[in-house]
Amino acid sequence: MAIWWVNQGDTFDQEQAAGILWAPKVDRNGRRKSHWNTMIEVRPGDNVIHYASKVIALSVVTAAAVDSLRPDDLSENWDQDGRLIRTAYRQATRPVLLEEIPQQWRTGHSSPGGPFNFKGGVNQGYLFRLDDDFGDRFMHQFDDRFADMPVVLPAEANDSATNLLRRLLGEEITTVTGRRNRILAVQPPNVRVATDQSPDGQLVPIADLQAALTTLQTQSSVTIHPNDVGYRSAFIGAVLLTLPGVELRQGTPPIIAVRPPDAPATVEHDRESFSYEGDLNRPVTATQRGEQARLRRLLFGSETIAKCALCGDTLPVRFLVAAHIKVRSLCTDEERRDLAHIAMPACQFGCDALYETGYISVDQDGKILAATSKSNDLLATRLSNLAGRACLSFTEESRHYFEWHYLNRFRR
Repeated sequence: MAIWWVNQGDTFDQEQAAGILWAPKVDRNGRRKSHWNTMIEVRPGDNVIHYASKVIALSVVTAAAVDSLRPDDLSENWDQDGRLIRTAYRQATRPVLLEEIPQQWRTGHSSPGGPFNFKGGVNQGYLFRLDDDFGDRFMHQFDDRFADMPVVLPAEANDSATNLLRRLLGEEITTVTGRRNRILAVQPPNVRVATDQSPDGQLVPIADLQAALTTLQTQSSVTIHPNDVGYRSAFIGAVLLTLPGVELRQGTPPIIAVRPPDAPATVEHDRESFSYEGDLNRPVTATQRGEQARLRRLLFGSETIAKCALCGDTLPVRFLVAAHIKVRSLCTDEERRDLAHIAMPACQFGCDALYETGYISVDQDGKILAATSKSNDLLATRLSNLAGRACLSFTEESRHYFEWHYLNRFRR
């Protein structure tokens, strides 16, 4: 786990509000900067010290860097093409002044290209790696000045119990002990749940699930036992385990907890979790479901709203798909693992379908191309509105995926 120092200045408020770090890839003259390139070295679970005239926040990284155009509210002085990291901020209750950090810590900082000059002042630049000794000293000395670490969950896990159950209608879910449950009906205040012993279903109070879900959302873990979550604790545990971003901690009784940001990828769990894309009426394999969960974590993190890369509309993430730029079934294994570049957010209000069917594509300048519609109808209007727009997910690294789509899918 690494510790980083970021100089934010005027961008702190915007980046904190969005829960991100963002840096361009090159300056206006096309030159790369080492303090921007460090973005690709940051990993989930890393700690970040945020400096803007003083240390005003700490954060824990929740998702590694992905390609991203410059957010609208950041300065236009920077190039559009950049990288974005999602991170959970901890605001300072009492900021740390630079002079409060012992000068020998700063002047003795051993990392090459670090944030401090030989006098202990702050170097110009954006993101610098700190050596472990400095990071450990800083956290030990000042950690109590910062708010507690927030619980970070994907948007799916921050929904209500009723909406979560509706998404699972007809699905077979499995308890911790391997017993099968199936949701037959969701009619508040109860949900009807079928088991092998009760195939016609029995009523379970939704309020019990809501209480357990609230505990998970606010305290980061919940004990699965009748004394804690109600008499249908096994069913409640099975529902909570469908959430992306949680894990089962075996024991007596078992505990379901928010997965730490630095936890290694657990492919088996991702295969069982249900993201919002499970709401779509399209067949998916367990492997695809796992990929969707990981792609959505990269694209959306814990955000509840985001922009469609094609139309640019800001929408609740439940209406955005982690759409493969190149057809998934034709991707190589290496391309499927290129999670930071292979997908883009596309809305369910037409953009995903239009791209999937080749009515729109993206040219090598990052502009949307629209096929010609022979009729003067809603399709023609929609295509006309999209044509010429900048695709928000087009970068140098994703360029070849978009080129594949144009050559193979676009109706030109």
